[in-house]
Amino acid sequence: MEFLRKIKIAALFLCLALLAGCSRDYVEPNEFSDVSWYTSNFRESTFRVGIDDFMSFSDLSHNPLSHKWEIAEGNLFLKGPMTRSDTLLDKFVIPGAGLETSDKTIHVYFKKGGIQPVRLYNTYRDSVAYYGTDTVYSKKIGDVWVIDHTFMVDVYDTIQPQIQIRQDGKVIPLSKDTIYVEAGGKLEFVDLTKIGRPDTRSWTIAGVSSADSVAAITFKKLGTYSASFNSSRQQPNFPPENAHIKVPNPIKVIKSTKPFVMTGKISELEDETIQIPFNGEFAPFIGQEKFFTVTINGRAGKIQSVTPNAKDATLLNIKLAERIYRPDVIKVSFLPGSTLSSTDERTPATFTDLPVAMHDVNLLPVATYGFEAGGTGWVPMWDNAAAYEFSTTNVASGKYSMKIVTTTGKGAFTSEKAPFDLKSGTTYIYRYKIWVDPASPSASINTWILPNYQQMWQPLKDVKTGKWETVTRDVEYSGDPKNRFLYIHVPEAGTFYFDDFYLVEKEERPK
Repeated sequence: MEFLRKIKIAALFLCLALLAGCSRDYVEPNEFSDVSWYTSNFRESTFRVGIDDFMSFSDLSHNPLSHKWEIAEGNLFLKGPMTRSDTLLDKFVIPGAGLETSDKTIHVYFKKGGIQPVRLYNTYRDSVAYYGTDTVYSKKIGDVWVIDHTFMVDVYDTIQPQIQIRQDGKVIPLSKDTIYVEAGGKLEFVDLTKIGRPDTRSWTIAGVSSADSVAAITFKKLGTYSASFNSSRQQPNFPPENAHIKVPNPIKVIKSTKPFVMTGKISELEDETIQIPFNGEFAPFIGQEKFFTVTINGRAGKIQSVTPNAKDATLLNIKLAERIYRPDVIKVSFLPGSTLSSTDERTPATFTDLPVAMHDVNLLPVATYGFEAGGTGWVPMWDNAAAYEFSTTNVASGKYSMKIVTTTGKGAFTSEKAPFDLKSGTTYIYRYKIWVDPASPSASINTWILPNYQQMWQPLKDVKTGKWETVTRDVEYSGDPKNRFLYIHVPEAGTFYFDDFYLVEKEERPK
């Protein structure tokens, strides 16, 4: 036991000696310099705040020789602590604080819109650097190292909505005066808001909503209506703001002095309804079928019903007692003698043999297969040797087409990023538009349905060069139904543009 006691005492003296030796070489950590800061914007690279709001800044530097914050004229320092729930910030303003302070932490009350600077100016004995979203290095000025960094804060003004009402091109002053509109007439509601940088708008006019910068509203029903406008900032990480205007003018819709006539075109809807648009609302009616005739491919069709559209009484809906097929040629006539009238007591004008625009369905989305998304969905295959671009200079429709240029052939592109579904054993109408450069020596173009490699070969001797031509054919599809895509294959040299790929299930009226 005595031996163990001596060992412990010796070990204790050894530790004390080591500590004493270390203390002679110990450097006080306060002699080192470092720069760091914190903001209430955390790691956002762009500082945004709404006017009459605040941001906090803390200088976390170690051993600066001097330190100060500076703010721009018109902004103020606040005395903390505050929270985001504090809305009356004026009570926290530091009286007579000026535009500079040596406080380590500051709360800046932004009272001016636009880009507002908050400057940190520190001096140090040694070179320092801040590494964050921005890297900031010190510069030596005289005998000291200086960090001079300005935070640019984008201050968003309060939204100040400004609107205008136009009738037949004439500006109507905002007042309590009534605006009179004939049934079927329009008013334009224009958003002119500049201050506050809103990113969202909403009109509510006679129960109709619109997000357009110029909302053109047609008033169809007699009565008195109101309008309002909402302007807001809703984009994430932007200071939220909302402003509302109630239009002071009542809007009174009165009887029209214009003829009550069909406007636009007669259309077949997806459910085989034939729809006729008029420039006013129909009063409720029944039993008017005998005043309409419909011909299908030159023969009389049987009308099952004629009714006003349930959601929009400016539209008449005709249902037939038989099925309609896409290739049908349909014409509609409205005969004299009916008791139909508009809600403002006008008699509708008759018409004879007006064509019906048949409902059309493209199974290939226009954004991808009309290239209106700028080529999204299309990729070159591994063996492609052609140059390509999504061109705006030569299009069949819309804004974009696909241009392929090759001197060796081997142009190979697929839409595998935008697949579609088909039905095996079904015949489809397949078409696309192509523009072939007159100098192109290529004799053919191949398009395919992949991945089962169903080919649609097209000889170019049948395609005129130097102009947009439409290639159409029936395709009897056989293969798996899911996740199909197109493959454009240019086997020989030439310059080609492609646009408006189209695919629809073929319909034929039984004989």
